[in-house]
Amino acid sequence: MAKKTKPKIKAKIKSGSDDTVGKRVVFDRATWDAIDLLAREQMKDIPEITEEAFRDLLKKYGRTADFREALKLSARRAKKN
Repeated sequence: MAKKTKPKIKAKIKSGSDDTVGKRVVFDRATWDAIDLLAREQMKDIPEITEEAFRDLLKKYGRTADFREALKLSARRAKKN
């Protein structure tokens, strides 16, 4: 059985005029091959795949990167209580 390891994350802040932050993530070979194959099948590049994955992760935990959407979610939760 293959040993699972956590991805290693190294912070690297990109400089530029846009408001972006870059991170370097290291995957084991099998995980990288699966992600790369998915990107090729979907005809997307790796940044598109990772953005989609992180949006889905935020949605799973009831979070959002958009401030206005966060306010709407907060208001919905307050109505339920």
